Amino acid sequence: MSGRIAPVTDAAEAQAKLTKLRTQDFSLPVHSHGKAKVRVMKVVRTEAKHFCYEYSVDTTLYSPTYERVFTADDNTDLVATDTQKNTVYVVAKRTKADSPEQFAVDLCKHFLSEYSILTGAEALVRQVVWERAVVDGSDHDHGWIKRGPEMNVGHCKFDRDDVPVVTSKLQGYTIFKSTQSGFANYLQDKYTLLPPCEERCLSTEMDATWTYARDIDGDCGGSFDYSSLRTTVVSELTKGIFGPASGGVFSVSLQATIYDAGCMVLTACPDVKNIKIETPNKHYLPYRQLETLGETFEDDVFTPTDEPSGTIQCIVER
Repeated sequence: MSGRIAPVTDAAEAQAKLTKLRTQDFSLPVHSHGKAKVRVMKVVRTEAKHFCYEYSVDTTLYSPTYERVFTADDNTDLVATDTQKNTVYVVAKRTKADSPEQFAVDLCKHFLSEYSILTGAEALVRQVVWERAVVDGSDHDHGWIKRGPEMNVGHCKFDRDDVPVVTSKLQGYTIFKSTQSGFANYLQDKYTLLPPCEERCLSTEMDATWTYARDIDGDCGGSFDYSSLRTTVVSELTKGIFGPASGGVFSVSLQATIYDAGCMVLTACPDVKNIKIETPNKHYLPYRQLETLGETFEDDVFTPTDEPSGTIQCIVER
């Protein structure tokens, strides 16, 4: 027996069905609908090398007319969520889809171009980071190794009578410093048990989110190089946290370090308007119980933990 439901063809039959239980209507100030976690892989094949771009996409569509879908049992002109899912694959085929930001912009452009009933479209694109494999010291032409939990994220909100607003995010960028970090001179009272220190490990799983100047947001032609800018942002964040390869830079606090790194990003990237940096602590606690086991702790054996963790964030803006 087929599991498919036969379509309703009799209008009187459809009208006779019980479709609501409410006794009173109320306002519906906010509504939207979309599709989440649409996974797609785009492979670009050239004679020399292949390139791959894997995404998980969320789409959201807006139209005041769609209030009737919620309030009047009327699905007329509704762009179904399945249609949104299929559109992700069509746009991946028709465009470069080589950065999460540009893919998000192109998705929103497609929805607004295809469906005049829409007043706005939104796309959130998460990119799985694949790193080209290195074999015998050379980059492989079609082999890749997955990185994680780091992800590149692009978001676009495009209202029909405005320009697209693009936001970029580096998510889950996990870093560890084995020295050149301390924490001292903070308020100490009867509730404080943490001792000051001038030598500790520093680690965090960082999220960094940046926005663009208005003229960049308005670039619908795909000429802006989001990938190159992302490379510069990540490079400056990395340099700001770790410092020079030899010797590094001392971190007085995670707060001071991420502010320093944020300023470096804005200096190096004039197209970035602001950057939000979120850094929950990942602690590596000295295992001083070694002393009771007949060994000496020499800043060399630690217990990793992230519960509980400090939550430190800031927005640096030009």
